[in-house]
Amino acid sequence: MTTAITGRLLHDLVAGTHAEGITALAVEATINRDDRTLLIAEDGADFTDVSWRLPGGPVLPGQTLADALHVTIAGIGLSIDQITGYLGHHDHAGARATRVFCFAVTVTDPDVICQYAGTGHRWAATEDDLAGLADTAGLPARTPVITPAAAQPPLAGPLRDWARGIYPDEAGVELLIDHATFLQRADFTGRFVTTTSSDGTDLAAIDWPAAITALEAGLACSGGEQRMLRLAASLAGGIPVNLRDALTGIDDRGIQLMIKAVQHASGRRPPPGFHDHY
Repeated sequence: MTTAITGRLLHDLVAGTHAEGITALAVEATINRDDRTLLIAEDGADFTDVSWRLPGGPVLPGQTLADALHVTIAGIGLSIDQITGYLGHHDHAGARATRVFCFAVTVTDPDVICQYAGTGHRWAATEDDLAGLADTAGLPARTPVITPAAAQPPLAGPLRDWARGIYPDEAGVELLIDHATFLQRADFTGRFVTTTSSDGTDLAAIDWPAAITALEAGLACSGGEQRMLRLAASLAGGIPVNLRDALTGIDDRGIQLMIKAVQHASGRRPPPGFHDHY
């Protein structure tokens, strides 16, 4: 089953995976030519045993799934023309679990791989070739299941509507929404979030100075959580933050969220559909 690509889908795949506690991501692509599928050679540990895999690579911090796909395909000498569909994912067990998302793509000129790619390749011609791919690669079969994102808090929409148009405000609010901690807590939303309505639109604003004052006074939270709150308050409220402490005390997921927030604040807003209201 192939699922159409949208900004919302790409966001939900990543957010849902992070909600499961998996933060290492990778992508792979199916590239077809004349009913054949491109496979890339991977040498074994002794450089004699070769396995065949779909072209793939890691998703680096700050990259979207689409970014990673373009980099991966460029690495074998090809250029993506269009990402045509999402095919599913599989989890690669190891020292650190990695979720690998598979996409169907078209490339500008598939024959270029014969001229420029510095890696072995072949075009799988039959269903038998592809059926053995999972066994050869040592990976489970791909499961075309979309992992839903964690449910967003009711205040997400009103907060986004309040912040819309001011990039640092948007970035700070989005960071707190994506972090999915403080907006789930009644002791936070009841004390530091004010709701209003304007022209029939519900709005919500966070009292950032009051929240940070409470944090200094001992608001209950983990070290990583307090650092994320300080970073969000600095972006949206202009409250100074010690970056040396904040950025060296958050986990991999927090770092990825922060990279996205910095890009957003600088004007590189997520594309339409990436969030419900952006």
